[in-house]
Amino acid sequence: MARLAPGVFGLALFAFWIWAVLDVIATDRTLVRNLNKIVWLLLVVFIPTIGAAAWVALGRPLNAGFSPGATTAPPQGRQRKAAPRGPEDSERWSAMTKPSSSGAPDGFETTAAKERRLRDQEAEANRNPQLDDETESDPPA
Repeated sequence: MARLAPGVFGLALFAFWIWAVLDVIATDRTLVRNLNKIVWLLLVVFIPTIGAAAWVALGRPLNAGFSPGATTAPPQGRQRKAAPRGPEDSERWSAMTKPSSSGAPDGFETTAAKERRLRDQEAEANRNPQLDDETESDPPA
């Protein structure tokens, strides 16, 4: 078993080096940290173990997954729903724009309903003369 250890360790380092080369190649150049992508590739190819370790520690995008070129880590534990990027992506928007039984989207008033509400307010103001007196006694602004 002791004779296999150096071979297994060497094979693991070789696999790590191959993975690092593929990861540098597959990573988007705008996400690479600290050095240019070409410089990272040259470091990993010509200084295999140290270059690959430096790539993982200093060059890869933050929170990147283990697959080559991954830019984000896979979600841990419970799946989180992505936050809406715009108002039309949220559930409130779809509920607000869905037509209700009156034909208007929830949260919106049809023209007929608005006219009916305004007529009712006007009739209430005509029935209660005290409201008119209060507004007339206010000093002009």
